[in-house]
Amino acid sequence: MASQVTREWSAIQQFPVATQTKLLELLAKLRNDDISTLTILVMGKGGVGKSSTVNSILGERVASVSAFQSEGLRPVLYSRSTAGFTLNIIDTPGIIEGGYVNENAVEVIKRFLLNKTIDILLYVERLDSYRVDNLDRQVIKAITDSFGKGIWRRGIVVLTHAQLSPPDGLSYEDFFTKRSEALLRLLRLGARIKRQEFQVSCT
Repeated sequence: MASQVTREWSAIQQFPVATQTKLLELLAKLRNDDISTLTILVMGKGGVGKSSTVNSILGERVASVSAFQSEGLRPVLYSRSTAGFTLNIIDTPGIIEGGYVNENAVEVIKRFLLNKTIDILLYVERLDSYRVDNLDRQVIKAITDSFGKGIWRRGIVVLTHAQLSPPDGLSYEDFFTKRSEALLRLLRLGARIKRQEFQVSCT
């Protein structure tokens, strides 16, 4: 299993002051609640920006990002600590191959996560994709089948590739809202979540 030892989260000092302040306030609140570790799982189709999202959160280039480079075959765990708090982020390979879910890739991820507690799932998707399709539903169903419907209670949809000109004369805000709502509807369908089961929102 590919992993890295815990290192000091020194890159936090390069964040904007407002971001640093809010982040340290959040970490202090978690420590006050006797939470000293947070583990984030990053999943999604290939090429949607999972590794870039990991790099952005940590504030350093830990994961290779290239349009011409295939994704790694195994999950990678990155750990950073600061002020007595440890952040773990797990970057995963895309689980679609040849238009279908790669069951072997799913099994590799499941084995990697044995005995690990996932606090947050970041489901990464591109904002500049104009429609949802069967591949999206396959990925959501595979995640649900592997980790249970409850994983979405800790789920956050992250939209990447956000520098775009919306089609059909839509404003950016309207396009973001329509794209987000379409993804959330698909998530409920793919994960077989009844509307009353989970509270979902666009922010």
